Amino acid sequence: MTLELSEPADVDLEAVRRVARAGEPVRLAPAALAAIGRRRAEFVAFVEAHAGDHLYGITTKHDVAARTVLDDAARAEFGRLLPPTPPSPSTLGPALPERVTRAAVLARLTDILHGTAAIRAETAARLTTLLDGPLPAVPEGGNGDPGDVVALGRLLRPAFQGTLEVGEGMALINGSPMASGVLADAVLSGRDRIARLEQVLALAAVAACLPDMHVDAQLGVLWGDPHQERVLARYRELLAGGTWPRRAYQAPVSFRSAPRVLGGVLRTLAHAQDAATTTLRAASNNPVFVGPDLRPPLGAVLSNGGYHNPLVSPTLGALAHAWADLAQLVTAQLNRLTDPPDGIAAHETEPRTSLFPMTASGWAEQARAAAAPGLVGLGRSGQTDTSTPDVLAWRRATDAGAALDALLGLLAVTATHLVTRRGDTPPPALAGLRDAVLECYPLDTPPLDVAEALDAVLAHLAAR
Repeated sequence: MTLELSEPADVDLEAVRRVARAGEPVRLAPAALAAIGRRRAEFVAFVEAHAGDHLYGITTKHDVAARTVLDDAARAEFGRLLPPTPPSPSTLGPALPERVTRAAVLARLTDILHGTAAIRAETAARLTTLLDGPLPAVPEGGNGDPGDVVALGRLLRPAFQGTLEVGEGMALINGSPMASGVLADAVLSGRDRIARLEQVLALAAVAACLPDMHVDAQLGVLWGDPHQERVLARYRELLAGGTWPRRAYQAPVSFRSAPRVLGGVLRTLAHAQDAATTTLRAASNNPVFVGPDLRPPLGAVLSNGGYHNPLVSPTLGALAHAWADLAQLVTAQLNRLTDPPDGIAAHETEPRTSLFPMTASGWAEQARAAAAPGLVGLGRSGQTDTSTPDVLAWRRATDAGAALDALLGLLAVTATHLVTRRGDTPPPALAGLRDAVLECYPLDTPPLDVAEALDAVLAHLAAR
């Protein structure tokens, strides 16, 4: 299918999923293209009437060169090009996943649909056609500038350099669509992670002989948090039926706390989803063109801070913290399901029983390191005196999530082996997970085959 865009509200998380993850192409609706053409004509009329004014990146160059108004010839020459940007250091790290750069291109279209990026209709259509094929690689390292000009320069320069007209270069390269893209990507990854979190933690609860009182519905009422209440209800669904020994006394803290911690993660993810929806639909240009319908008689060009998206880095930091927090809890559960007298060590011999806790400690520390806080960075002297480390924040959230995913695989195997060794009958909602894990990682898997078996478990969980 092809995603057709008519207005800024069409650029949402579902659109990102379709375009960035499912690979769907994008087209602008005929009415949208017509509106883009009208706004471009209004913009050109405004620029012609204010050719002697300081219009950032339009009648002037950018950064400190904004002090000088260009003459007609220099303005036309500058308008043909994307403004020069610092080189992105391709030797200092891998490229961003293409799903992220596709999300950024989609988010760039929001400004065009707002009419604040007053480019020509043919330029807008060419921007959508970038999504028809592979995008240029954008190195992950070195993207900390205010806005996304380094990344966008690498992404858009091959297709647009030398083909533009006045004002289009700044409209394409300035703003925060990469920030919107990385936040949307992290939210989609987080939403996908929740289902496997619920199932693996519920299976671990069976392995820990969790008593029913720990997920009683009355707890949700007493805690007063709809997210925690939802997790408790999901636990009860997943744990319904089956046969396993319930403890006559309370389970270890990591198992009793798990519904509350996961409920807190759901709250964080809900906030992140709201922030992503807001940023995807917001205009982020600098400058923005406001049409004559709002600023008669000819409109206005407003220089602003739209390139700095204050929701992205803090929200990604909160997600990194949430995943890292869960990683510590999962590690604690794994250790409890390993240790004698009740753990897998009572049923399996070394080195099988020590491999997972040893590995888990490394993943837990990687998650902890990824949860380091991020702040608005110090830039350089002159115009660029602060930075916006949104891509770095995305990397931290991604690393914390990857560490948690690895730990979930370890916990799934340990819990599966323990309930199987004991001869328990898992609840119907968890039987499929137990069977799939056993198929990927059978009992008595030789230690030298652990890596391949665990990779199969992780692939199965990622597909859920």
